[in-house]
Amino acid sequence: MSESAIKSGRIVSVIRWNGVSARVVLKDGSRITAKASHRPMMGDWIVDGELSREQVSQ
Repeated sequence: MSESAIKSGRIVSVIRWNGVSARVVLKDGSRITAKASHRPMMGDWIVDGELSREQVSQ
């Protein structure tokens, strides 16, 4: 199982995005590559290695 398939957390920084995947920094300081079909933004969430726009506070 890859690193990104097991990680979840809030994005605090986006390193790069290529339209298919993104390299991001999570709140816990870990840097992971995750599936990302849309441009990730600070505050977005990675859930089980995939980008989600679900926000905790709405």
